[in-house]
Amino acid sequence: MAPITLAIMIKTKCNSFLRFNTEIIKYDFYQLESMVKVASGVSKIRLSGIEEMNELAKKVDGLINMGQGKPIFKTPLPVINAAKRALDEGHTKYTLSRGIEELRIALARKMADYNKIDATPEEILVTVGVSEGISISLLSYAEKGDKVIIPTPSHPFFRIMGEFVGAEVIEVPCKQGDFSLDIEAIEDLTDDKTKAIMINVPNNPTGKIYDGRQLKKLQRMAANQDFLVISDEIYDYIVFEKRHESIAKHGKENIITLSGFSKAYSMTGWRIGYMHSTEEIINSILPVHNSLVVSAPEFIQVAALKAVNDETSLNFVKATTEEYKKRRDLVVKRLNEIGLHSNFPEGAYYAFSDISSYRMDSLGFAKFLLKVAKVLCVPGISFGKDWDGYVRFSFADVPQSDLFEAMDRIEKVLKRV
Repeated sequence: MAPITLAIMIKTKCNSFLRFNTEIIKYDFYQLESMVKVASGVSKIRLSGIEEMNELAKKVDGLINMGQGKPIFKTPLPVINAAKRALDEGHTKYTLSRGIEELRIALARKMADYNKIDATPEEILVTVGVSEGISISLLSYAEKGDKVIIPTPSHPFFRIMGEFVGAEVIEVPCKQGDFSLDIEAIEDLTDDKTKAIMINVPNNPTGKIYDGRQLKKLQRMAANQDFLVISDEIYDYIVFEKRHESIAKHGKENIITLSGFSKAYSMTGWRIGYMHSTEEIINSILPVHNSLVVSAPEFIQVAALKAVNDETSLNFVKATTEEYKKRRDLVVKRLNEIGLHSNFPEGAYYAFSDISSYRMDSLGFAKFLLKVAKVLCVPGISFGKDWDGYVRFSFADVPQSDLFEAMDRIEKVLKRV
C-alpha cells in the first residue's frame, strides 16, 4: 500500500491556519504519524491479527470468510419492530446511566434463572456492548503498577485494554489438549499488585466451558486476595452438550460478569450489553460509564427488553444454537480428517485448529490459506503468544454450502504442502 498523504488543519490563536502533511507509514500495521504526540496508552495499541487478516481479505475475490465472529442470521423480527416502535414513540432521549429499570429487572431475572447468579436490578449496568463493559471495568480499577492476568488463548481486546490503562499484562496459557484453566499457574502469579484476572466463558477461540470446580477456586482466590475476576460471558446462550457455567454463581464478591445481545440474538451492530457485580462495584464503575457514554441509546434498550422477554426471540436463540451445533459437527469433523486437529467446542462458534505439523507460524499459515485456498481464518498468535501453532475458524457467518466448499479447498491445498 502506498503512503497516504493527509492534510491536517490546525487553527492557531490568531485564527490563521497552518497546513501540515503527514503520512500513514506501514510497519507491521499502519499508524498515523502526527505532529502531536499520542498518549502512551494509545501508542501501545496495535491492530490485532483479526483486523490485519480482514484488511488482506478485502483484496481476495471468491473469498470464503471463516475469520469473523458475527452471526449470519438476521436480528429477530420482534426485536427490530420493537426498535422501530420505540423510535416512533420518541424513545430517543438519555436514560438513567444504569439503564432503564424495566430492562435491568428483566436482566436480573435472566441472570438468576439462567446463569444461577443471585442478581438484583441495582447490580445491573446496561452498557454499549461488552467491549465498553471491559473498558470501564479496567479504567475504574487498574492503572500503572497493577497486574492484569489473562488466561490464554483469549480475545485480543483483553490485552489491548490492559495495556491501555498502563497495567502489566501477564498471559497464562491454558493447558494444552483440553484448554482448561491452569489454576496453579494463575495462583503462583497472583500477588498484592494483581488487580484483575480476565476470562471468557465459553471461550473465544476454543469454545471451552471452564470446569465449575476451577471457577469456584478462582472465585475464592479473588475474594481472599482482593482482586477482580472480569468474566466475559457473551456466548453464554450458545452452548451445546454442556450447560453454561458462570463464575459468579459461586459468589458475586469481586466478580464482574459481562454479557450482551450481539452473538445469541444476532445483534452485533446494535452495541448493547450489560454487566453484573455487587452494588458497590457497579456504583464505582458508574461515573466512568456516565462520563464516556451517559447511557446506552434508549430505543436500543427498549429493543433489548423485547429480546429478553419475547418468546419468539428466545426460540430464535434456541434454533440458531442448534444450527451452530450442526455447523460445528460438520466443520470439526472435516478439519480433523484433513489433519488440522480440533477439539469439539462446547460453546460459541469457533474451531481452534492445531497447525504445528505444517512448520509454519500461524500468521504465515493464515496468509497461505487466504492466498491459495481463498479461505479466511485468524492466526492463533492473535489470541496469545503461546498459541502460534493454531488458527481459528469461525463457522458463524458462512452459508452451509460454503462450509463444505471451504473444507474442500483447505484439503486440496494442504495436500500440496
